[in-house]
Amino acid sequence: MDWKKLAYVIVPVLALALGVFAVLNRLVEPLPPRRVTFSAGRENGAYHTFAKEYARLAKADGFTVDILTGAGSVETLKRLASGQAMAGFVQGGTAEAAPTDGLLSLGSLYYEPVWLFHRRTQPLHGLPDLRGRRIQVGEEGSGIRPLAVRLLRDSGVTAQNSTLLALTSESAAAALETGRIDAAFFIMAPSVPLVRRLLLSPAVSLWSVRRTIAYTTRYRFLSTVTLGEGAVDLVADVPDRDVTLLAATATLVVREDVHPVIVRLLLKTAETVHNRPGLFEAPNAFPSDAFVELPLHEVARRYLRKGPPFLERFLPFWIAVTVERWALLVLPVVGLLLPLIRILPALYNSQMRRRVTRWYRLVHEIDHTLAQCTPEEAGAAAERLRRVQAEVSQMPPPPHGLMGELYHLKIHLEWLLARADAQAAAPAARHSPR
Repeated sequence: MDWKKLAYVIVPVLALALGVFAVLNRLVEPLPPRRVTFSAGRENGAYHTFAKEYARLAKADGFTVDILTGAGSVETLKRLASGQAMAGFVQGGTAEAAPTDGLLSLGSLYYEPVWLFHRRTQPLHGLPDLRGRRIQVGEEGSGIRPLAVRLLRDSGVTAQNSTLLALTSESAAAALETGRIDAAFFIMAPSVPLVRRLLLSPAVSLWSVRRTIAYTTRYRFLSTVTLGEGAVDLVADVPDRDVTLLAATATLVVREDVHPVIVRLLLKTAETVHNRPGLFEAPNAFPSDAFVELPLHEVARRYLRKGPPFLERFLPFWIAVTVERWALLVLPVVGLLLPLIRILPALYNSQMRRRVTRWYRLVHEIDHTLAQCTPEEAGAAAERLRRVQAEVSQMPPPPHGLMGELYHLKIHLEWLLARADAQAAAPAARHSPR
């Protein structure tokens, strides 16, 4: 094969492929960062506990999660908006308490019941009954505060006609039991000791929601759950009746500029952590695209409806991401090269045919020269024929269509070389001594 001539085709093709690869490498999303900054609530709270579980699972996939503790959902929203965090847990109903431009939801994760405990001596039929009372609505920066203020405001209870307090959960529980406040809002899991303590307190009662349709229609991020009699403690019969509670949902929120691979990592982790059944959650009910207050991320929309991408179902996460990226880079290049590769055999055949044709032309010229030449010219022709014969013998296997022609060329070369040698040796034979 004439590699020099073939190089004139192969080198431009490879250069074009490398150029396409370089362009695609810029167009395809860059590799994601390996560190994720995650905003959670106070240490030992539910959000912080879940964040540690996320960090453990993400580490197995090659990522490091840095957890930022704080007062709660409002602080998390502020951190996300300012770029201090990439992702975080946010309680439903808090979106209007902080800037949310550029923030997207990845779905709801589990129910967060709204516990409204009140003094047993002050019956509570509806939220308007709290007008003029002393009410704990949560610390500044917590998730319960904007939700409680919103619920109270829409029922005519405001800071102008009532006393709204910002206490810690423990301080609020103690104040409620001793009669220093009249009611207190909490959002926490039913397994938290403080909930059990208040449910067992003889001085405190738990509000059971009425007008549930009105609440869930007005607040699309809210739903209702039923805390069944004895659900917390069957032996002590806690609670002592079925109680209907309003429930927000914990949601996973990210900045809109977070890398799509990080989004998929968080969704994969959320599915592992939150698809288990709970006191209020059915198996595999979460994560969900329901009860979200912020716009849903497009990657999350596809993931929650169709599941993870194909490769992530069978390969470790980071391997799947790497294979997917290389596929996006290599497949277009392969698509470009395949048609070019197909012409290489035709190019090879063409080059071989040209070479054989050139040899035939040269042999015919020598044959014509030998008809009228001196012995010296016959010797030079013989040398040329030997060079052609050497080239023919070094030729790689020819295409099938040229094998017959090459066979006849070799026979013609042998015959013509013998003739040239004979003509070159003829004078020497005539003048040699006898």
